[in-house]
Amino acid sequence: MSACDPIEVDGMINLGFDGDGRLIGIEVLAATSKLPRRLLDAAKRLDIATE
Repeated sequence: MSACDPIEVDGMINLGFDGDGRLIGIEVLAATSKLPRRLLDAAKRLDIATE
């Protein structure tokens, strides 16, 4: 796993942590311009309703 350089991604990644400091969420703004297509295709979207 590589580190996320905030300068390289133009500050477009937000990390969410719980009360114990554990990572519970990652939000990538403008993901289609920052992430490879294969990763986007494999990702599960949580911002849309699923049946």
